[in-house]
Amino acid sequence: MKSFSVWVFYHQISRFCGWIVLPLFLAFGLAAQPVADSAVPGYTIPIVDISNETHRQVIVDREPEQYLGHPTTVLLEDQKTMLVVYPKGHGRGAIVYKRSSDAGLTWSDRLPVPENWSTSLEVPTLYRVTDQDEHRRLILFSGLYPVRMASSEDDGANWSPLKPIGDFGGIVAMSDLVPLKEGATMALFHDDGRFIRKDSKPARPPVFLVYKTISRDGCRTWSQPEVIARHATAHLCEPGAIRSPDGKQIAVLLRENSRKLNSFVIFSDDEGRTWSEPRELPAALTGDRHQAQYAPDGRLFVTFRDTTLVSPTKGDWVGWVGTYEDIVRGRQGQYRVRLMDNHKNADCAYPGLELLPDGTFVATTYGHWIQDEQPFIVSVRFKLEELDSKLAKEIEQTTVFSAGTDGYHTFRIPSVILARNGAVIALGEGRKRSASDTGDIDVVMKRSLDGGRTWGGLEIVWDDDGNTCGNPCPVLDAQSGTIWLLLTHNLGEDREGAIVQGKSRGTRTVWVCKSTDDGASWSKPVEITSRVKRDNWTWYATGPGVGIQMRSGRLVVPCDNKEAGTDKHQSHVIYSDDHGATWNLGSSVGPDCNECQVAELSDGRLLLNMRSYRRNNQRLIAFSKDGGESWSEPREDETLIEPVCQASLLRYPGTGGEAAPRLLFSNPASKRRENMTVRLSSDEGRTWWAARTIHGGPAAYSCLIVLPDGTIGCLYERGEKSPYEGIAFARFSFDWLANGEL
Repeated sequence: MKSFSVWVFYHQISRFCGWIVLPLFLAFGLAAQPVADSAVPGYTIPIVDISNETHRQVIVDREPEQYLGHPTTVLLEDQKTMLVVYPKGHGRGAIVYKRSSDAGLTWSDRLPVPENWSTSLEVPTLYRVTDQDEHRRLILFSGLYPVRMASSEDDGANWSPLKPIGDFGGIVAMSDLVPLKEGATMALFHDDGRFIRKDSKPARPPVFLVYKTISRDGCRTWSQPEVIARHATAHLCEPGAIRSPDGKQIAVLLRENSRKLNSFVIFSDDEGRTWSEPRELPAALTGDRHQAQYAPDGRLFVTFRDTTLVSPTKGDWVGWVGTYEDIVRGRQGQYRVRLMDNHKNADCAYPGLELLPDGTFVATTYGHWIQDEQPFIVSVRFKLEELDSKLAKEIEQTTVFSAGTDGYHTFRIPSVILARNGAVIALGEGRKRSASDTGDIDVVMKRSLDGGRTWGGLEIVWDDDGNTCGNPCPVLDAQSGTIWLLLTHNLGEDREGAIVQGKSRGTRTVWVCKSTDDGASWSKPVEITSRVKRDNWTWYATGPGVGIQMRSGRLVVPCDNKEAGTDKHQSHVIYSDDHGATWNLGSSVGPDCNECQVAELSDGRLLLNMRSYRRNNQRLIAFSKDGGESWSEPREDETLIEPVCQASLLRYPGTGGEAAPRLLFSNPASKRRENMTVRLSSDEGRTWWAARTIHGGPAAYSCLIVLPDGTIGCLYERGEKSPYEGIAFARFSFDWLANGEL
């Protein structure tokens, strides 16, 4: 078993070397193809390990001293009969054929096959097809030069010999088959430069090309192949196809054989006639010979050999759980699964994958499952809900910033955001000499590359000698991947009271900086005060917490202010409609409110949740129909008790079929700064039906985050005697929160 701690160690090395990240491209709908985690050597989603659960495993075939490899399976229409083929050897070798009548629980002896199946030179692949006359047929391919095919007209009882389907050749032919809407069938394969005619000489260095060939007569004959994917440096091969849930798009996952890059993906919106340029997948989907099936709940399970550059399961047979949209948008997905632990290099896992009517996946492949023995064929059986349950944990907590460390007296004002590569970025104020809101204060940061389980060293984002740099409030532009960080500044000698009364030497100013490398580095802050602060405002604060990007693309950052000559607290937002290049001032909400957080509702309105000074210990809320340029009158939320303190509000991503988004809320649910509580709403914040306490002792400011696998995180001020003893990060599942009671 590989060590997870070793993987984390590699991640920590990587953070000092920096990430290599491709640009993020975003269009509309499922055709959008941004790159969120490409070229990253590791991944942050968790791993479910079922490799030692022998009750799930069925030995399909094993022969002493004989290499058995590379199986393909097919499930017949009765949903019980399963067939499997595989070579006696590494790809090349006589084809073995077996049948199961109980959906893979038991298997027949080896069945007779045509004599020339013993001449197979490449991985055999098996498919069930239906022609335009609704006639069912089984077909089997064997690759290299030329590609040959056998067929069965009686559900595999009898087979024809292997016969050439043209004068072309290829490797792992056919790697996948896709029924097309007009009734034709598209087959996919690759070659490394020896294609297209059997007498062609190999290209050196190899040039990997991915091809399609079309059959319009029930897979009896095939067209001359056409190239659908190539890359200047990547070695693309072994295509595995997935249709989008609405059937309108085809995605093809591609192995990258140079072992220098992640796996790739291409898309077609016109039934394979044209294809997008190849782009890298997240590291979580990097591997060889992807095979995918939709689970009953609409999620995808993809199985493959793990060739991720940095992974605790590298070389093993693994699976990936996520959604089609995760693939489209370049997200890491929900979690990985180690199906079996391979004991020799990466020699395993050309899997067959079938889904039974009860939601059971039957995944079948070869591997070195016993040390120093030849590989043999095994299947593993599971349901996604069984894997999901293994992720259900109680709460995990980690200290991120601790008072009195790294040269700082106190750390305050937590903010946390998820970078596009999955890095978790924790920001705060490092207060040098005291816990005071004024004086020598720096903006500091730590990053986690494993979902908040461990954290890197402290880094300084902004230090202006003895002056006050603070109130970090980041917002991610999903279209560019840029993290914009809004900040405030004042002279270290100027206290809030003096600034409000106009008796200070300086005033409160507003600044912005950015990171284009997922928080690894930050630009020098630039002042934007004149654009976002009115002349009659004295005090000003950004956040604290995070901003959001609306579905329209607008970036919105919550702020607050005070007017000159008054003690009038007001909330407001600033926004950008040009991806952070310029910032504009929205309208104010008040009086008697300040520190606030914002969320977009399903109808496009903004919900602003605000700290209240009405002395009744209840949060205030207001709504905007125009992106923050005007607001409704604030009203109290009677459920959300508070001690006059900052809080966090965040949208929890839905499954796509929900009428309204789920909202998360965290604050000290008390009249004192204690009892840090996270709440859940499923009706746009009208009611809060579930809640969990994550720390019953002293607690103050907080900031919520949703990790790629759906885990919820809360970065919050926490202590045993005082809320300001440190800043902790709590991790917990949605189910754990949803099962909490008010």
